[in-house]
Amino acid sequence: MEYTLAELLPMVESLSRKYTRNESTSISYETAQQLMEAVLYCIQEVTNFNGELPVAALSAADAYALGYATVLRKTKETAERHNLLMEHFSSYGNQAYEETIAQGFPAFFRRYDPLFAPQEHFLTLDYPLLYPLEALYGIDRIAAYLECIEIEQRFLQSFSPEFVCSALSKHHPQWEELFLNLPYHVLKKLLCLLLLDIHEEKSRYSDRDYENLQKKTDRIVKRSIKRTVIFPFTPISCPILSQG
Repeated sequence: MEYTLAELLPMVESLSRKYTRNESTSISYETAQQLMEAVLYCIQEVTNFNGELPVAALSAADAYALGYATVLRKTKETAERHNLLMEHFSSYGNQAYEETIAQGFPAFFRRYDPLFAPQEHFLTLDYPLLYPLEALYGIDRIAAYLECIEIEQRFLQSFSPEFVCSALSKHHPQWEELFLNLPYHVLKKLLCLLLLDIHEEKSRYSDRDYENLQKKTDRIVKRSIKRTVIFPFTPISCPILSQG
């Protein structure tokens, strides 16, 4: 859905009057650019709308109004989800995790401006995720980030806090101060235990444990390489096999 500059300018002018509280229609180039980005962001929210909506028939003004309403709804829902998350959230002592979720998110909701800067998300989101969100902006990025954290928390809470902290401490003794993804290291430890068929946590692993793990991982890698060499294409993508 694309609109001409002439169709978009009335919304920018309306925002500029609200921005200056009707005291002036003169704003800086940077502010005008920010307000244009705000309009485009809200319209993009309508483009991403999944309901049965005749998007192509909407005027620019209607698309912006609907998009702005969507931004307000997402902001309210995301704040409510964060409140629910904090009822059982645990950072397991990791500073970046604690500061990002317990402190950063409330600061975001205090600063976020759905009207004049819905495209901004302010937070640096220092705690690293396993899923890239660089293509998202504004409340969309915050909502998607929070969804990833919700999934992480459900995974981590499947284990005892002692198991989680043990996995992290084996990665690095000062893991509380590092910017690292917690589930990644817990999952890595869990996979090692499964490969070794160890059902109870050990404080120390023997040389035999490490030798067995090395042998099993070597066999897995070898089988993977063998499949790649012998079957470089799937039946769907291989013209000869698909014609068979």
